[in-house]
Amino acid sequence: MTGIFTSLVQAEDRVISIVGAGGKTSLMFLLAWGCIRQGKRVITTTTTRIRVPASRQSKNVILQKEEHFYSRLVTALDRDLHATIGRHLLPDNKLAGLSPSELSRVRRQIPADRMIIEADGARGLSLKAPGKKEPVVPVWTELFIALVGLDCVGRPLTEDFVFRPRSVAAITGLRPQEPITPLALARLAVHRQGMLKGCPPTARSCIFFNKAEDTTARKTARQIIAAAHTLPGSRPDFWVYGSIKQNTCTVQPAA
Repeated sequence: MTGIFTSLVQAEDRVISIVGAGGKTSLMFLLAWGCIRQGKRVITTTTTRIRVPASRQSKNVILQKEEHFYSRLVTALDRDLHATIGRHLLPDNKLAGLSPSELSRVRRQIPADRMIIEADGARGLSLKAPGKKEPVVPVWTELFIALVGLDCVGRPLTEDFVFRPRSVAAITGLRPQEPITPLALARLAVHRQGMLKGCPPTARSCIFFNKAEDTTARKTARQIIAAAHTLPGSRPDFWVYGSIKQNTCTVQPAA
C-alpha cells in the first residue's frame, strides 16, 4: 500500500472533483496537503456546502461575498500555499459553495496550481446515490474521485446509514432494511446513475473504497471490484481501496 496523494494524483490533474460518501472532506484536505508538500498552490472549495474547516485543515477561509476577495486569496496563497473558498457562511457553520461558472472565473484570475472540489453532499454518511441534480461537477475536471465508506457493508439499508436509501435500493435491488452487500456496491459502482454519474468524459475517473483498514475490509473491496467486472455498465479508469485516516491505499487498474 502507498500514500494516497502519490497514488491518485498526476501532474496534469489541475482540477480534482470528489463525490460520493464516506470521507470526501477528509480526502480533499489530505490531497491539499500533498500539494503543499510539493510547493504547489492549492484552492479547496465546494459546489454544494461543507463544514467550515478547522485551522488544521485550512488556515485560510475566504468568502466571495466579502470585500477584496481576489486580493485576499492571492495573499493567502502567497503566504500559505492553500486557501479554502466559498460564497458565504450559512447558519449551521457550513460554507456555501460556488457554482462551476464562478469557480471557472476564479481559475482564470488566480494563479493556483490546483483546485480541489467537494462536489456533492452525504450528511456524513458512508454511502449514497446521487440525486437528480447531483453531483455538481465542473466539466473541466481532470480527476474525478467517487468515494464510498466500506463500513456500510452489512449495515441495514436505512437513513441511519445511507443517504437516499430509496435511490440506492432502486439501483442495487436491495429492499429497505436489508443488509448492504458487496454485490450491491458493485451494482452501484457501474450503474449509469451510480457512483460515476456526472463524471466528465475527458476526466480520469476512480472509485475509492475508504475505511479499508484491515484485511477483512480490503478483501471486501476486492470482492466488490471483482463483482463489478462481471456486470454491465460504466467502469472507472482505476479502482482504489485503502484508508484516508491512515493515508494508505492500493490502486487496481480497471482492465
